[in-house]
Amino acid sequence: MKTTVIFALICVHLVQFSNTARGNDTETINDTEPFQGLKANLMFQIQNNHHLATGVITDKLEGISDKLESINKTLRQNVGTYYASCQEAPAMLSDVYSIKPPASGLAPFPVYCEQSYQKGGWIVLSRRFDGTLNFTRDWIDYRDGFGTPEGEYWLGLEKMHRITGADYFQLLVHLKDYKGTVKTALYDEFEIGNEANGYRLHLGAFVEGNAKDSLRPSVGMRFSAPDRDHDEHPGSCAEYYASGWWFRNCMNANLNGVYRQFDPNNATMNWFDFHDDLQGLKEATMMIREVSS
Repeated sequence: MKTTVIFALICVHLVQFSNTARGNDTETINDTEPFQGLKANLMFQIQNNHHLATGVITDKLEGISDKLESINKTLRQNVGTYYASCQEAPAMLSDVYSIKPPASGLAPFPVYCEQSYQKGGWIVLSRRFDGTLNFTRDWIDYRDGFGTPEGEYWLGLEKMHRITGADYFQLLVHLKDYKGTVKTALYDEFEIGNEANGYRLHLGAFVEGNAKDSLRPSVGMRFSAPDRDHDEHPGSCAEYYASGWWFRNCMNANLNGVYRQFDPNNATMNWFDFHDDLQGLKEATMMIREVSS
């Protein structure tokens, strides 16, 4: 009897959770870290509202989460299933989905959609968290993309251009250092130019975030790679820092830098205003979302 009642409570909260509209003004923004998945969100809601026994809830959530994951995998493996954007993908599940932005002219392609952090709907452009993927790459790799959305990856400059050139997007940068401190930076507009213009970075106003605005020196710059120098430095910033980025002379941020905490040449994955230095960060994610009209 007790098990039946607990399961019924879980089901009720699943229905309530799925009926919550992402755009509702009364919705509480989820400020937990991204990439935490469905199970953590359900656990928080049920424990917070009913203080049920953790062990019993966990057992029930295992089965529910596994079933939802199975359904999600089936949908994603269907070649004909894709969405206009991460805003249209299943709102409860952060995962890899195929998207086809209507005005981009691109065939459907996979991206990681972050659906739980700050109301969700985020297209992840770049994600680094363990250093398993080498970001010392040439121009073609940065143009076409590398890695896989399930892990560390770079979506690709051409896709970034096609997506952002067809709509208005905001940019959220999510960072974590080796002590576990998390900081963010939100910009109200983000657009990448075409290849003929070197995938020039267009960035709107800094809106908020305790990571502050370390990306500002890169505004208006063309992208550089070790084999394609577009910076204003007498030498090659990309070659010196072994990565591709919107370097100027050279930078205050380089989220494609070498994955290490310290480097004598500052060739790290860094964001100056995080600690007012260029020490390496442990995690870095760039994600964009359409701006509501």
